Amino acid sequence: MKLPSIKIGRTTACVLVVVIFFTIFELQLFNWQILHGETFEQEAMSHRTDAVEISAARGEIWDRDGNVLAGNKIVYEVIYNALYMDDSRRNATILEVIDLLVERGEAWRDILPIELDEQGNYRFIEGQEDEIEILKGRDFLNLADYATADECMQELAKKYRYQGYSKEDTRTVMSVRYSMTKDGFSINDPYVFATGVSSETVGVFGEYASQWPGVETRVNVSRYYGEDGSLAPHVVGYTWRISDKQLEAAEESGNAYDSETNISGYKAIDVIGTSGAEAAFEEELRGKRGLEAVFTDENGSVTSTATTIQPEQGHSVQLTLDSDLQRVANLSLEKNIKANKNSGAKGDRRAHNCKFGAAVAIDVSDFGVLCSSSYPGYDLNRYYTDSSYRTEIINDSEMQPAYNRALQGMYAPGSIFKPMVAIAGLQEGVVDDRTGLYPCEGMFDFEDLHLRCTGIHPWANVYEALMYSCNAYFCELGLQLGIRRLDAYAEYFGLGELTGVELYESEGIMTSPQEYRERHTDLGADWTDGNTAQTAIGQADNMFTPLQLATYCATIANGGVRLRTHFLQQVTDYTGDELIRRYEPEVLKDAVIRSDVLAVVNNAMVMTATDGLASSVFGNYPVPVACKTGTAQTSGLTWEEGGTEENITFIAYAPAQAPEIAVAVVLEHGSSGNYAMNVAKDILDCYFGFYTWDEDGNRYDQDGDMVDDEGNVLKTKEELEEEAAAKAGTASPAPTQSPAGVGGEGTAGEEPTPSPTPTPWPGRGSSIPNTPYTGGNTPATPAPGEEEAPAGDAPTPTPGSIPYYYGQATHAPSASPEPSPSPPPDPDNGDG
Repeated sequence: MKLPSIKIGRTTACVLVVVIFFTIFELQLFNWQILHGETFEQEAMSHRTDAVEISAARGEIWDRDGNVLAGNKIVYEVIYNALYMDDSRRNATILEVIDLLVERGEAWRDILPIELDEQGNYRFIEGQEDEIEILKGRDFLNLADYATADECMQELAKKYRYQGYSKEDTRTVMSVRYSMTKDGFSINDPYVFATGVSSETVGVFGEYASQWPGVETRVNVSRYYGEDGSLAPHVVGYTWRISDKQLEAAEESGNAYDSETNISGYKAIDVIGTSGAEAAFEEELRGKRGLEAVFTDENGSVTSTATTIQPEQGHSVQLTLDSDLQRVANLSLEKNIKANKNSGAKGDRRAHNCKFGAAVAIDVSDFGVLCSSSYPGYDLNRYYTDSSYRTEIINDSEMQPAYNRALQGMYAPGSIFKPMVAIAGLQEGVVDDRTGLYPCEGMFDFEDLHLRCTGIHPWANVYEALMYSCNAYFCELGLQLGIRRLDAYAEYFGLGELTGVELYESEGIMTSPQEYRERHTDLGADWTDGNTAQTAIGQADNMFTPLQLATYCATIANGGVRLRTHFLQQVTDYTGDELIRRYEPEVLKDAVIRSDVLAVVNNAMVMTATDGLASSVFGNYPVPVACKTGTAQTSGLTWEEGGTEENITFIAYAPAQAPEIAVAVVLEHGSSGNYAMNVAKDILDCYFGFYTWDEDGNRYDQDGDMVDDEGNVLKTKEELEEEAAAKAGTASPAPTQSPAGVGGEGTAGEEPTPSPTPTPWPGRGSSIPNTPYTGGNTPATPAPGEEEAPAGDAPTPTPGSIPYYYGQATHAPSASPEPSPSPPPDPDNGDG
């Protein structure tokens, strides 16, 4: 019998082919995964390669003499390495690790902005609003702004599968998990539990290596800020974890991390210069990561490593800062501010609210900043390592210790503005040096302006007007010059202008009709001649930073040529052996002031020191000093009437005939007295080597004897050496060099004449011209502006975890909110 033929259609044939194919594939998968899965897994693991990044040390920051202001030290860290982590025990391991760290007194990274109060309830930590916003944000918990701390913790517990445990344990584990997520924890980026742990703790963790897979210790580098973290915190600045805003900026500029094209780019766990020189020179300081291949066997053990991209250490930055001068300025500011507030001296009025001040010194040769002190300050090392201290500094809204008053504070200058007005008047031919301008009887009366003078000066000429700070003379001179020319000269000398310094600075305000109308629109006021008169004595709306005042003083000392003010001296390789670039001075403005004009103003400022208002402090100073005092009104009311007291200001340069250093000092609400002059004198004493101070506030003369403020010997050099030897427990004397550093005690406001022993400088009158300058004999020039490490042996680190760092660099020397503007002054008040 003939069998019937079976016809299979195309569709059926295709289906059969597909079924057969997938059946064979499933059988093969069963063979690979079930029957021989372990064999294939071991074979795959035997060829595993992971890429591990090698960190590079950040460059250091030094002062002009090579002293470390920001450096690196070797530290031990406890980390969580994803290469070896047991995911099933992650939360349990975290809790055990933190418990051990706490038991051993080690600080662990805790950034969760939620804490347990005394009643055991969750609450947000004050002062961490930014972190709270991130926690609640769309990219993390995605909770409403009004979500409570309890609600945040509930969501965290759900997210990280840690529910049903005690509140304390939950907070601990959630803090670490939150931080790990923010850091981008991965195979390439181990998580750091704690840094700076002791070598003993490292040894203890070694005993738990088998119990906690992935938990390891390693050697790394950590930032520290010199032996004295309070020396120059506002200048040096600090590094911190990169913010979301900074990371976005890095992405926009092409500087963000990319595992394929830019492994040195910024990523979420990086630190970045956040303020001061750390931020200003970020590009030079930041190193470049390297890359290492890590090969493992079938058991996951590392068999070998190979560096594929060599890391590069950051460059080191040398600043113009002089640590000795900086320390002197810090201690002298503190001493004089406290003395001024606590008691008056020699008839000075007590300053009721003198709490703040700033001092800046500039090298006249190139306008490098020698010191830049802002009081009060803070300790960078504590700020960097102590979270409680850091919160205290950030939340201190009254004293604002983190606020850089030297570069950002803006103050009415008062009479230190007058030398510039004198230069403008002489240069423009408006006045000569011997002619009086106004019959000063203790007042200046002009239309509705009735301004008290500092004394009675009859027909004072420019010498007398500067020596005794005659308001009447300079009000009249300001009226004859006009605001247009005053503005032009202010620009030449850098007042109300950015100095060009690398760090963040305020621009300041040089008053003008346009600026005045913009600032006083609510008053409906327009510019008057009375405003011009007050501008000429450093009042009206004039507001300048101490840095600008020092730059202005240096510009006078430099013959009217203003250079760019700077902190950078040079950039070298990490060790300091190779020069990368050196700062080159840059001329910003040249007022082209005639030498006879400069001679007149220089001589008048010298006379201010020897016979004028600064003679109580500088009358017998061994180096000729050119200077000007200032008292600037800050309120239309007196202290008794509920107003604020005057700022006291001072500028000086020395030696007067061959200037090397220019100084500006501002004491906020200092009222009156010698206090600002005392600060400048202390800086000059240190600069010229007359006195040195140690860190304990003891003062020493050139012979190495400890002296008081009057120069009287308290302990001889020999006595000090005997004390040092006895303290050291040896009969041999201490080294014979004079103590270095700064300090000093005594009553501020009664600063006596020092008793220095150096060879005197040439007589102060040696450059006074025999023939007086008379502006009338010289044609007037066109008005400017008419046209336009811990102890102990280091542990064996995980391969690839050692930073590219050779240890301490060896080198030899070869670099807040603005204050509210003060209201217009009372025209009946005087100005010194």
